[in-house]
Amino acid sequence: MNNYAPEYTKKERIAIIVKSLLLALPIYAVAQLWFFDWLREYADNANCYYYGNITGVHLLIYSMFVGLPLLPAIMLFIFEGRRSLKVIKLGQSPLPGEKVFKKTMYTYGYKAKIQPVFVFLFIGLCITSSLWGAIQAHKLTQDVKPCEQQPTHKDI
Repeated sequence: MNNYAPEYTKKERIAIIVKSLLLALPIYAVAQLWFFDWLREYADNANCYYYGNITGVHLLIYSMFVGLPLLPAIMLFIFEGRRSLKVIKLGQSPLPGEKVFKKTMYTYGYKAKIQPVFVFLFIGLCITSSLWGAIQAHKLTQDVKPCEQQPTHKDI
């Protein structure tokens, strides 16, 4: 009996890496060439931007304290959540028919469930951090100072 999961061929591995790079490279380029400069300028005058009852400062603080911890939880759940649930349910890792990058023996029972449990623990930790961050962000944004108008060339 073959106790090893099927492996990706070299061609399949290269295709996966190339697809991942084709997705990541534009995101990286946009972040480096535009987003970080825009964010720096926005942050300098964040209290001058009003969106109803909130300001740009609120958006920045809540993004950092709530959004940043929540983002890995969402991404991990999207990419690993369903697979982890199946592993916990079946008690087998890798899943039947699932291809792997390197020679991997099947594991069964509680040993197979260790990694998925840690996935869900990490997701829970991120969500807990996000909830804690919401409380901290609320405290930090209680005393947001109103925008001081920048002097124009006519005022000087």
